[in-house]
Amino acid sequence: MQSKYRIILASETYPPDVNGAAIFVKRLATMLAENGHEVMVIVPGTTNKDKLEKVKPNLREFRVKTISIKPIHPHFRAVWKAGLTKKIEKAVLDFKPDIIHIHNHIMIGRTCLKVAKKHHIPIMGTNHFMPDNLIEYFPGFLSKTASHYMWMDFITVYNRLAYVTAPTHVALKMIKDLGLKAPSEVISNGIDLSHFKKIKTDKKIYTKFGLTPETPIFLFVGRLEKDKNIDIVLRALALNKKKMDVQMIVVGEGRDANAFRRLADKLKLSDRVIFTGKVSDAVLEQLYSVANVYIGSGSAELQGLAVMEAMANGLPVLAANAVALPELVKDGKNGYLFELDPPDLARKMVRIMKDGKKLKAMAAQSLKLIKYHSKEKTRESFEKLYGKLIKAGVY
Repeated sequence: MQSKYRIILASETYPPDVNGAAIFVKRLATMLAENGHEVMVIVPGTTNKDKLEKVKPNLREFRVKTISIKPIHPHFRAVWKAGLTKKIEKAVLDFKPDIIHIHNHIMIGRTCLKVAKKHHIPIMGTNHFMPDNLIEYFPGFLSKTASHYMWMDFITVYNRLAYVTAPTHVALKMIKDLGLKAPSEVISNGIDLSHFKKIKTDKKIYTKFGLTPETPIFLFVGRLEKDKNIDIVLRALALNKKKMDVQMIVVGEGRDANAFRRLADKLKLSDRVIFTGKVSDAVLEQLYSVANVYIGSGSAELQGLAVMEAMANGLPVLAANAVALPELVKDGKNGYLFELDPPDLARKMVRIMKDGKKLKAMAAQSLKLIKYHSKEKTRESFEKLYGKLIKAGVY
């Protein structure tokens, strides 16, 4: 019989933040709680006050005080440092965890590390960090230096952990090459295969977004920020305007959303590109199901949550040949890899739509490959690791 543990998950980002790390931490917390473990997440709040509440059976949220950092970022809020150690220590001691699992190395993660070491609590971490996601907030001449120091700070914190996981082999190799010495392994972020699957669509979805049912649809889902390279996707579409009749749906919001919209207008793509903004889960399910091909254009993906969701919905994928996406998209099998270059993406867009029979075969391959990333396998892998570290008493 599976042992039940008291687990703290700590992260610098959590819903309502919309990014892969935030979504993963919430999903993991929910999965563990539903399987009978007592779970508390220590995460940023959405106001300038601390808040501790039970949100579901076996699941508590301790949201610490944050402040807005507008205009630097329109949505992100920074954790208030004053008194942070004292209140996290109190929360930890009150909860009495068997293990602490951090997901970032910044204020909340490093504070949990400090508390765990002081009180001899096993502590491990998962890497979701890529400086590329933050570099656009630094002046260009500082970006290389900033990236170096951010990585060194990450390695310093994570080398003090009892164990480290990363979602892909390339993500783990990256931090090992940078100096990670802590014991480590790969555990996929996982995907809910029962939730993300092709469904019967309501014709109203076409009307809602001005879509033409007979015209093929490319889809992107994610943060609309520089590292997602929506500009490359738009320029590729512009190169293909006379070659193919397609529609492009761009789902999400972010710091660069307006810049991407202006570029679409400049390229005269308003007749074929739809920016939806943030949508509900129900609408997103419909959009995955009406799409023909997914485009994963991010250049800083340590796994690629939206690409996994698309594959679970049986979509062939055009993916950037960057970081971890080639671990999900096998070139010529469930899609094609493209270089971060508009002409190459334009060629791959034409190629993938050219052969309907091949497109169906690629869709089937996506469904086959994604089965190795089920949320159940992810949960079981973490439960096994927690048990190992708790039994060994390492911290």
